[in-house]
Amino acid sequence: MGADLSELRWGDVVGGVVALGLLVACVGTFVTSFNRPSLGRILKLEGPAGDGEVREVRAQAAVLGLSAVIMILPVVLSGVGLPVTASLALIALLLVVHTALNLRLYRSVDELFRRVVIEAGALTFWVGQGVLFLWAAAERLGAAPALTAWDIYVVLMAVYLVVSMIVTIRRGLA
Repeated sequence: MGADLSELRWGDVVGGVVALGLLVACVGTFVTSFNRPSLGRILKLEGPAGDGEVREVRAQAAVLGLSAVIMILPVVLSGVGLPVTASLALIALLLVVHTALNLRLYRSVDELFRRVVIEAGALTFWVGQGVLFLWAAAERLGAAPALTAWDIYVVLMAVYLVVSMIVTIRRGLA
């Protein structure tokens, strides 16, 4: 008895890859939090990371893990036969929890991390806007197929994940 993959679209596959990337980042971030001297160096501290820094890094790992779950959940729920209302309610609940954790984390981190988040968001906006415009123009000219909202969201998250990694590495935080 295998899974029915006949309804799987390219956006679902890319969404799964993005979710996997988020999950790997979650595990890596969580594991890193146990080595205080190494974490202190990553965070550019003068010594090992303290309890506050460890909590913040583990909160970031939780946000990354929840992001992975939220990213793949619509694909999974569409295939298991759960009523649409219950599926949407579960997704909305997890999104509220995710947003609350993100806001709490953003308020508690230092200026360097805030700068990384702002820079990644701004770059994602500019790159995403350019890619979306070019695709929309190609679609309008009949040179590209129409995209669904899910396809656009998955591409946006893929761009955000790549841009965030680049910004994080460029800032010396990875």
